[in-house]
Amino acid sequence: MMVLFFGFQFADFKMANIVPSWFLYPVGVISSTLAGSGLGHITFSQNMANLCIAIYFVMLPVVLYRLVFLGKLPRRARPTLAIMAAPINLTLAAYLVNFPEPDPILAGALAGIAITMTVLVFLCYFNLLRLNFQPSIAAVTFPSVISAIAMSRLTTWFKDSHPNWYWLHNFGMFELTIATLLVVWVSAGYLVMYWPERFKTKTEH
Repeated sequence: MMVLFFGFQFADFKMANIVPSWFLYPVGVISSTLAGSGLGHITFSQNMANLCIAIYFVMLPVVLYRLVFLGKLPRRARPTLAIMAAPINLTLAAYLVNFPEPDPILAGALAGIAITMTVLVFLCYFNLLRLNFQPSIAAVTFPSVISAIAMSRLTTWFKDSHPNWYWLHNFGMFELTIATLLVVWVSAGYLVMYWPERFKTKTEH
């Protein structure tokens, strides 16, 4: 699927066509490594994690360039901005799962970018949540949930190796709260969208 996707995109490539969801295919593969180590595929999972981390650092400046210098995303694609927080948090979580003794510099770099992206995406929510509910708004749920998971992994590592940074656990609880509220809100939005007559009836009564 990834080969087909990028094959079609590069056949008529335009920088303006790049959207945050492009991260999903090359970087999303790292999600397989979350279970790989537990199933005994340790070397494969570590190599895959390293490859996906490298791909992320190559793609990040390209996607940021498109978002900053080539105009706003189409209105219907704007909820995909939330995806910006997903790849880096997924990468951080996978790195901490697959490497029992993570490199402090790399882990710190991933954590710094992850926190920055998460905060920026939280700021985007003020605009995104003012839009009328549409299915693409569900894109806000996964980045929020995976950021809370990544922060949990990070603070667990900090607790043992770098206790001075364990205070980030509080930020992780904040992320978990936001993620929970967003999942509930999106679920309610889908219920209203698919069964509007039920909710209208209840409102009238």
